[in-house]
Amino acid sequence: MANRPGALVISLDFELHWGVRDHVTRQDPRYGRLGETREAVTALLEVFVARSVRATWATVGFLFASTRDELEAYEPRERPAYAHAELDPYAEMIGMDEERDPQHLAGSLVELIAASPGQEVGSHTFSHYYCLEPGQSEATFRSDLASAQAIARGRGLRLTSLVLPRNQWNPAYAAAVLDQGFRCIRGPQRSWAHQARGNSEQTRLHRAARLAESYAGVSAPPTTGWDEVLLPMGLCDVPASAFLRPHSPARKRLEPLQLARLRRGIRHAAQHGRIFHLWWHPHNFAQHRVENFELLEQVLDEFDRLAVAEGMQSLAMADVATTISRSSSSW
Repeated sequence: MANRPGALVISLDFELHWGVRDHVTRQDPRYGRLGETREAVTALLEVFVARSVRATWATVGFLFASTRDELEAYEPRERPAYAHAELDPYAEMIGMDEERDPQHLAGSLVELIAASPGQEVGSHTFSHYYCLEPGQSEATFRSDLASAQAIARGRGLRLTSLVLPRNQWNPAYAAAVLDQGFRCIRGPQRSWAHQARGNSEQTRLHRAARLAESYAGVSAPPTTGWDEVLLPMGLCDVPASAFLRPHSPARKRLEPLQLARLRRGIRHAAQHGRIFHLWWHPHNFAQHRVENFELLEQVLDEFDRLAVAEGMQSLAMADVATTISRSSSSW
């Protein structure tokens, strides 16, 4: 795909409690703050729409429901039997409706995202499914994705982009992903520290390497060529380039380094006609909102400059897949 302009792709892992329930209990102060994520979602949408930024909201299927009864109607019959019981989301107690359980139900927010210009509702699997954990299988993964599509159809949506929880991409499941109607995934960032691993394989060294890379990486974050997106089996992979690490008072002095590194990555993509894929969780913006939104605005300022100077585009994951599909059909 010669002479394609560079692109900034943004994806958000929209999870609320489903993404952290194995280590954030209801007694944890962080659980109480998850409600603030809902305000962060609204604020992020306002920024994206005002600045004409397209984004993919990879949403856990449970969050499509507004009531417990609605959720239960879409639960798959085949479910993973994780060896580690704390990973089983079906054991979680759920309130009657979204108003009484804003940490687990979010149908109104899904509708708000879908109605916002330029925003794609994607999937983070139905149940925050872990593809590399003992006790799951391709059969239960297929059932999970089928439920994700079914509950989305209940809100008039068709999901085409998929982000795997904890970035646990299993290449052996590519056929299942395609069979369930998905065209595009966000694969793991292409470096040793970001390789897809099960939870038990994630060591302190891996976490430390990822943290250090955000602030002190010698090279710019990786970008992806347009001719690298389409995998042999026909699935598009738009791998992560960088995680937008949220503000931390303890690391405040290092944050200019993260911004400088992100700018280098975006510039490289713009100047060489490549893709820069930035991601984070909406709950990362629930605290220290002033500092986090200031960082985001500075990143988007750099994009705006490059859109004028280099023709850089803002794309959701589905936009990339559509561009690849059109180019492939013309060959």
